[in-house]
Amino acid sequence: MKMKSSKRQKQQKNLKSWISKHEFHGTTKGNINDYIGQRYEADEDVYVETLIPDLPSELQSDVKRHICLDLLKNIYIQTIFHKVGLQHRRQWVAMALFFNEHHYIVREGDPIDAVFLITEGIVWTCTSNNGEGSGPRHAERLEKGQYFGGKLLEWVLTPTSDDMYNLSKLPISSKTLKTHTKVEAFALMAHDLKQIWQSKLSRLGQEQLQSKAAARVQRIWRRNHPKTDDSNSIGGGSRKL
Repeated sequence: MKMKSSKRQKQQKNLKSWISKHEFHGTTKGNINDYIGQRYEADEDVYVETLIPDLPSELQSDVKRHICLDLLKNIYIQTIFHKVGLQHRRQWVAMALFFNEHHYIVREGDPIDAVFLITEGIVWTCTSNNGEGSGPRHAERLEKGQYFGGKLLEWVLTPTSDDMYNLSKLPISSKTLKTHTKVEAFALMAHDLKQIWQSKLSRLGQEQLQSKAAARVQRIWRRNHPKTDDSNSIGGGSRKL
């Protein structure tokens, strides 16, 4: 009983810290606490790492929106997709992920199948010299308010063939993404981005919308990214990585 009580106290401390850190308030905070209380009354464990996927669907969407929406406002995920309604979707497609320290999320040469929004923790990106694995290597730090996966966005919005529509091909990462600390992130998966974009194309016409999106992506990409970059900052002022 003592061990169980100690474990429960640790869970409660972690959950309280997580709720405070993300500044939940009002109805959403109350609903989260009600859900946790119900689980405890049923004598079930509640862990931060599995809390979001276990929440009721509407509350889960509210939580994702609260955590991610501000991060999307100043990057071209929101700039391009705001008319698609990504920030207003009732069922948010972003998937919550938790990684331990020193964990490889993406390796150089891997296909990029998601855009990762960093909401807590520190990750490093590094690349070998000319992708050959020899010579000097370069590392850059990403933290809360930054993202990785710009190549996937560019590829979804400006496809050069029909491969994008069945996901038979994906862009290749020119960098390795590895956690330095424990990390909380949200992933926008390639197939979800594709479905959102296709839905918009079907309503507004592919040629017109894709032409506008391509021009906007290229302008933002040239301003904020080196040619081989996969990452960028979210928030007031871009940072070249």
